[in-house]
Amino acid sequence: MHARHLTVFVVAAAVLHFAAPVGAVDVEDLIDQVTLAEYQSYLRVLTGVDVVPGHAPHSLTNRYSFGADIHVAAAWMHAHFDGLGLETSFHEFDPAFGPSVIGERPGTLHPDAIVVFCAHFDTYNGSNQNDAPGCDDNASGTAAVMMAASILAAESFDATIRFIAFSGEEQWMVGSEAYAMAAEAAGENIVAAINLDMLLHPGWDDHEPDPDYDLDIGGNTSSQWLAQLLAADFAQYTPIDVEVHESDDFVSDQWGFWQAGYDAVGLAEHTPSETWGGANDVYHQPTDTMDNPDIDWPFALHAIRGSMATLIQLAGLAACPADVDGDGDVDFADLLDVIAAWGACADCREDLDLNGVVGFSDVLVLIGAWGPCV
Repeated sequence: MHARHLTVFVVAAAVLHFAAPVGAVDVEDLIDQVTLAEYQSYLRVLTGVDVVPGHAPHSLTNRYSFGADIHVAAAWMHAHFDGLGLETSFHEFDPAFGPSVIGERPGTLHPDAIVVFCAHFDTYNGSNQNDAPGCDDNASGTAAVMMAASILAAESFDATIRFIAFSGEEQWMVGSEAYAMAAEAAGENIVAAINLDMLLHPGWDDHEPDPDYDLDIGGNTSSQWLAQLLAADFAQYTPIDVEVHESDDFVSDQWGFWQAGYDAVGLAEHTPSETWGGANDVYHQPTDTMDNPDIDWPFALHAIRGSMATLIQLAGLAACPADVDGDGDVDFADLLDVIAAWGACADCREDLDLNGVVGFSDVLVLIGAWGPCV
């Protein structure tokens, strides 16, 4: 294992250690908010069934990386993230391409630890770029990111969550690689990236060498901890089967993060080799639309719920860390606990500012949170 990979793994373990414990009930309460109606509402705009809010009467005919419509789609997603109260921005990586779109929910306890939840929103149709609705590839993943953002934006998390819609994936992960490389150059601590690419047609991979009706999870060697964590969460929170792959050839936008040394995995209805081998007969075709009769809506919703379960646990639902004794109030009893633990501290609960020492700065944190925990 390379030193960089080891460092990222250790940091990921630290996030899981410091994050407030997230119970099954908490996770289920959030992932149960995933609904078909909301999911389809985003798909309808992305695939041109409905006009783009704020751009009426415009409907998207494609989201080609070099076209005009990708800028309209990007502006709409930016407005969506911004309306949720997220810290929203574009990533302009090449003037020839449409921009990627980022919505960030800063962490309350470990804001420098970042978990990415992403998908690409550009489309491709080699025979006619003006007719590329891209419902499965990859409005399905993009709409999942938009819905996860709408559900989680109002929650507080220990670590930072970045919801990202990437451009330029169809030109070999140009946007995600540029983004990840820029993050690496800036020294950003991206603990994990979960990428969703094509979720609607699992039945089409029901042939050798992978005959299972399943969701495929692909990661490189250093990212297997994340792939296994996802597999465990899918087993706990959904009825669908998953298959984990350790491969540098399981390519989509997670590949861009691998190039920058970050751990990342991709989730898809089947493997890239199956897709390229003809398992999906609407792949990069004008028939990749919302009304295709082979779409499996329950499967897609479970794919979103399972991936969100891992996202929530990686980021950690923020508790009330100043409530040292856990009685639901920050009060004099907590102050006494802090005073009793005064001095050097190794991962103790009284070290509220996580500087390794229980001291006056922790008292200030406690006073700032005084009262009932919310």
